[in-house]
Amino acid sequence: MSNEALFDFAASRGHEVVYRNLAETKAITYEDDHFHIALAKGLSRTEEKEIAAHELGHCEYGGTYCRSAKYSVKTKAEYRASKWAYYQLVSPDEITECVSRGIVTPWELAEHFDVSDEFMCRALGYYQIVGVVENQYRA
Repeated sequence: MSNEALFDFAASRGHEVVYRNLAETKAITYEDDHFHIALAKGLSRTEEKEIAAHELGHCEYGGTYCRSAKYSVKTKAEYRASKWAYYQLVSPDEITECVSRGIVTPWELAEHFDVSDEFMCRALGYYQIVGVVENQYRA
């Protein structure tokens, strides 16, 4: 999914996305009558894509929390947001298709999906843990 497609999706769901000077973080999501996502100014295109997808995951799973929330609440919300981002940006079916065409290393997959190597490795690790993608790729 492209950056533009993510922002179109956000708009279609009534989620507001704005850019702000954020000192302590690269993004924040909060909810009042609808969801608001603030992205830090100056993100690279890849950072913007990955971070926006993660923040949209908070919106779609209803997973926002306050700073004083219990660790378990924060962890659950972050896990769900990351899961949503993985499925949107690098779906298991598309990974399997790539592997069948010979795109097998994490960095080749990252390049193909236009995500960072780190994001791809996290997504592959998640998919292996939950059993939706076998270890078909090579390190």
